[in-house]
Amino acid sequence: MEQLDPFYKRVWERAFADCIPISGTFELTPRCNFNCKMCYVHLAPKQIPRYGRELTAKEWLDLARQAREAGTTWLCITGGEPLLHPEFETIWRELAQMGFFLTLQTNASLLTQSVLQLLEEYPPRQVKITLYGATNETYQAVCGVEDGFDRVNDGIHGLMSAGIPVELVTTFIRENYEERSEIAFYAYRHGLPWISTIGIKPSYRGAETDVEQVKLLEQLEEQQRTNIQRRIENRRFLDTSRKPCTYCRDYRLGYWVLWDGTMSFCSFLPHTDISVLNQSFSEAWSRLLTYEEELDWPEKCKSCSAAEVCERCAATVAPLYGELKASDQVDCNQIQECYAQMKRRDT
Repeated sequence: MEQLDPFYKRVWERAFADCIPISGTFELTPRCNFNCKMCYVHLAPKQIPRYGRELTAKEWLDLARQAREAGTTWLCITGGEPLLHPEFETIWRELAQMGFFLTLQTNASLLTQSVLQLLEEYPPRQVKITLYGATNETYQAVCGVEDGFDRVNDGIHGLMSAGIPVELVTTFIRENYEERSEIAFYAYRHGLPWISTIGIKPSYRGAETDVEQVKLLEQLEEQQRTNIQRRIENRRFLDTSRKPCTYCRDYRLGYWVLWDGTMSFCSFLPHTDISVLNQSFSEAWSRLLTYEEELDWPEKCKSCSAAEVCERCAATVAPLYGELKASDQVDCNQIQECYAQMKRRDT
C-alpha cells in the first residue's frame, strides 16, 4: 500500500477499514500445458472430477457482476493456465466490458495471434508471466515441455509489440537455480520488471508436488538466517499476538475464487468449504471474513521460542488445526536453533 499514490492509498485504506472486497482473483482452471515440478494447483484433466468441476463462462460472469456490486475493482485472471479454459475469450471480453482493472497471469506459451488481438482490443493493466528459464533445456527440466523457452519468449515479444505491460515472475528450484543470472539478464535486457522467489509450498489441493525434491534447502536456510539477523539488529520483532490472516495482503479486502467455485483468501491453503455456487457472493465474502478472524495458530506456534522472528503465515503452517508435517517440524527446529545461536552471540 505504501507504494500506491495518495489517491489509491486512500481507496485501499477505506476498503480495509470497511471490509470491501476491492481485489479479487479468479482461478479459471487447474489445467496447464506445462507440468512444473513446484506447481501447487495443476491437475491432469482426468484428475479434475475427483476434486470438483470447472465453472462455466456464465458462472464466472454472474459471479463477476456480484463481485463488482460488492466493490471489486481489481481482478486477476489466473490458473493453472487460464488460456486453457475453453471459454477464456468470452470470459475476458465480458470482464473487460464490465470495467474491471484486469491482470492476466500466464506462462505465455499459448499467446496465439487471436489471443494477442483480444488483449489489444481489451488490454489488461499488466500480464504477469512465469519465466522459469532462459533455455529450452531448463524448461524441459522444470516444466517437462519441449521448446518451452522459445514459446514463452515468442509470447513475451508478442505482448511487448502490442504495447501491453509485462512483469516476469520466477520461482527458483534446484533445476533452474544455476540459470538465475541468465534469467535476470533477460529481464534487464528487455527492460521488464522481475520478481523472483525461492519459497515454495506443498500442495494441499491435489497437485503432485514434492517440495523436498525441488526446494533450495541451503539458500532457504541462508535466507532465514539473514532475516532473523536483521530483525535482531533492527529490533523489529514480530507481534506474536497477531493472527495468521493479518499477515496476508488480501486480509479484509481481497479474495480468491478457485476453479471449483470455492472462495479463499489464499491459493495455497486447503479448501475453506465456502462456495460461491450455493450462496451469493456477498454471503460467501461475509463467511470468508469470519473464517479469517477465527483462524488461529497451532499451539506449537504460539509456544515456539522463535515466534517473534519466524516469518510465518497461514499457508506455511497449513493445515492449521492438524499436526505439522515432519518436514515442517524440521524447519521449525532449524529456525529455533538459529535464533538461539544468534541471541547467545549478541549477549
